[in-house]
Amino acid sequence: MKIKALAAILVVLIIFNVAALGSFLFLRLHHRQAPQLDRVHRWVMRNIPEQDRDKFFHTARSIHQDIGPLAQETSVLEKQLIKSMREDPIPRAHIDSLLEQISRNRLEIARKATDRMIAMGDSLTPDEREHMADALLRFRNLGNSEHWKR
Repeated sequence: MKIKALAAILVVLIIFNVAALGSFLFLRLHHRQAPQLDRVHRWVMRNIPEQDRDKFFHTARSIHQDIGPLAQETSVLEKQLIKSMREDPIPRAHIDSLLEQISRNRLEIARKATDRMIAMGDSLTPDEREHMADALLRFRNLGNSEHWKR
């Protein structure tokens, strides 16, 4: 009797393990097929009213188009900086010039983003302006996902 009870418990546990493994695999494979919304897009869907979303996405796309090339150039310069720092001897003058260019690019990015946000804020109510500014400033990589490029 004791062996039958232990065998029954073992069978139940095996069934639970197989069911858990099957559920895990199903969700894992199914989850990969569904497109994932990035953090910014999810935040917008939760916090920006539906009637303002098109305006927000249009603004984010235009900011991305305006700032994107400069941000990519800055990324290339940062990679060059890291590469230069690995050289022996370290080329100080070249590193200084790269740092100056990176600083100029970052300042220009900040100015363009600020100008866009000020211009956009002039046409919004104070509550809408607060939501838009929070959304635009919340995430560092604004506009890098596919949702912004449509």
